[in-house]
Amino acid sequence: MKPELFGMDLVQFTAPAAPLVSTPTMRLIVRWSKVESSPGQFDWSELDARVEMARQHGSRPLFTLFSTPDFYAVYEPGMPDYVSAHLRPPKPSGYRGFVRALAQRYGSGVDYQMWAEMNAAGNYIGSPRGLAKLARVAAQEVHLHAPGAKVVAPQGPIREQWGRDWFRDFWGERVFGKTAADWVDVASFSGFPRPKHGPEKGLWLVNWLRRMTAEHGFDGPIWIVEINYDVNGKRPTVPIGIDEQVANVVKTYVLNAAIGTERVYWHYWYSPKPNMNTSMLTSDKQVAPPGKAFEVIQPWLIGTRAEGCTVTKDDLYTCLFTTRRVERRVIWSMSGRERRVVVPDRTTEVFSADGTVSDIGSRRRVRVGLVPVMVESKREAGRGQDSKPRR
Repeated sequence: MKPELFGMDLVQFTAPAAPLVSTPTMRLIVRWSKVESSPGQFDWSELDARVEMARQHGSRPLFTLFSTPDFYAVYEPGMPDYVSAHLRPPKPSGYRGFVRALAQRYGSGVDYQMWAEMNAAGNYIGSPRGLAKLARVAAQEVHLHAPGAKVVAPQGPIREQWGRDWFRDFWGERVFGKTAADWVDVASFSGFPRPKHGPEKGLWLVNWLRRMTAEHGFDGPIWIVEINYDVNGKRPTVPIGIDEQVANVVKTYVLNAAIGTERVYWHYWYSPKPNMNTSMLTSDKQVAPPGKAFEVIQPWLIGTRAEGCTVTKDDLYTCLFTTRRVERRVIWSMSGRERRVVVPDRTTEVFSADGTVSDIGSRRRVRVGLVPVMVESKREAGRGQDSKPRR
């Protein structure tokens, strides 16, 4: 598992007031219309500052473009006249010039996402074919001027059928005889599952995107560039307790690591928002327990190999990660019902998401409930791997 699995979706234009935890990669929104005020005239000052902020924290930036300048905005057939310029698709020549300028200025030190939420009316109103044409432009400019960077496909919500239909159309469009699979390096999406669906049920979104893109010849990585829970537009969420919030964070990264999702950007690092149920910061903008858990669990996964997850009939979930010397099992109860679980021999300590480490004792049992815990066992030469604990 690489450090880049752990991402921060920094929607706001400055870093949180709270001390930043370890964040291997950081998503930065690039408001094109603000950077290019007139054709060919760029003001990089704000973006330069945000890139420098990310790099000071050891984060690799991901640029996500949106907001078409009015002088590049075009109408597509069937588009209402009242659509704001920044939501309309850009002229390919204007888009080419901006992506080229970005890639020349920031090079291979960042990755480049074509557009934000392509199927959400608040960010883009245009056709899948129009975006497919821009995929070719982005690939040509980024691969030429920033050859070490990734070209990331636009993301958007896919929990509803209309969102999945839009994705299928985009990935199936052919431009100069090629589909999006030939132009982009990474598939991405907004990982908000249905309201009241947690991390376990949310995994079907990743699996759907993997199957759909494979049908169009894409076998590259998948990134979740936005994720949180019980998000339903601007409607207020149902508040949940801190333990459930911590569990959401831990399970999100553990489960996605187990199925090979390459990056997951938590949306987002700010004080509590009424339309999402898990907050990384407190109301006074200090690191909250879910934000602390984001940092605590990184050593659990980084440098390991995922060996899969199992779930018992009575809802005990176990995900196994290995190195050459140790086996790490992350264990929780899906229902939250607490039980004592027997763990493998050679296990002496249990690691909690709040950073505490406790001695297991001679009975080799750990208390397991809603919030996942990790137990680490030394590997024995020649011994087969048992992917779930004994009960």
